[in-house]
Amino acid sequence: MTIADQRAAGGPPPRPSGSGPTTSDGSGSSRWKYGVAALALVVFAAAAVVFASGSDPQSVSGTVDVANLPVGPTPPSLDAAKGWINTKPLTDADLTGKVVVYDFWTYSCVNCVRTLPHLRALHDRYAEDGLVVVGVHSPEFEFEKDHGNVTDAVQRLEVDYPVALDDDMDIWNAFGAQYWPQKFVADRKGHVRYGHVGEGGYRETENVVRKLLGVPASAPRANTESNAEPSPPPTRNISPETYLGLERGSGAASLDGPWTREAQYVQADAAGATITLAYTAREVNLVLAPGERGAAPVDVTVELDGAPLPPEYRTPDTRIDEQGATFVRVTGSDLYRLVLGPAVEQYSVRLTARAPGLRAFAFTFGI
Repeated sequence: MTIADQRAAGGPPPRPSGSGPTTSDGSGSSRWKYGVAALALVVFAAAAVVFASGSDPQSVSGTVDVANLPVGPTPPSLDAAKGWINTKPLTDADLTGKVVVYDFWTYSCVNCVRTLPHLRALHDRYAEDGLVVVGVHSPEFEFEKDHGNVTDAVQRLEVDYPVALDDDMDIWNAFGAQYWPQKFVADRKGHVRYGHVGEGGYRETENVVRKLLGVPASAPRANTESNAEPSPPPTRNISPETYLGLERGSGAASLDGPWTREAQYVQADAAGATITLAYTAREVNLVLAPGERGAAPVDVTVELDGAPLPPEYRTPDTRIDEQGATFVRVTGSDLYRLVLGPAVEQYSVRLTARAPGLRAFAFTFGI
């Protein structure tokens, strides 16, 4: 995934107000991609970047001197009007004297999901030293505002630290957040000292946390290596995030058969409806739903260049039927891993709904 596909600022479709910069071709997406680099966003070096400037993170990135962290603004209060998961409501008083990591995420974002084991490891290792990790769940799609969906995802993804439900993006807007995922770290006196956009930067983030907590250099580190995928190296040469709904659909994907196009998704109106998309990547993911919450699962045939997925291109979500066809079973509103090949390559992926009701939202790609 590439930074060149960040969400466009403004434009005709309604979008969350924390929009990112416009790309050279006028397109945009809502999630941080790992290309160029997993940038360390030094938010406090230009306080407006933290709270509502809309600046390109490339312009404020750089290596952070953990021994000389600048002192930034005081973070906004966590006004989670829609509630909390894993905790009672956290007030400013609850965070006083603590080092706090604020992580803006949403559960169907593959980049966000890959950061969660690292955040969990920080929480597990340093909570007794005075660290509080707060996941701010700021949804992109309407189904991510369903608290049942979020609760299920929190349990499935083993998120054991507090999660604020930010359905209306109030906390997102107060922080001036722009990307999924995005982190801010505040010290015990309540000042932002560090920020990071996207995946990666895990060791640097931990070093910042240890410095702010006053943990001795000889103390054990968090166990982040055994339970998380490594961040991929930077690249620009893969396909951008591709939306299918009317709000942000680019027309890059071909729809065949009966489909209804809604603001955020397209919906198959009959079995046999297909989506075809040419791409360059190693990994292909798609946010899918079987319909409204509680709808029966829908199986979706997945093919590369018109053939079933070879074994080396299958993912943990891949299933094989009696005829040898490869498919995924869409049981709920979430991100599904369609293809995971051995290298970045060019292919055409075709999806065929085996029943009506399937909803497809957005493709993401990785290396």
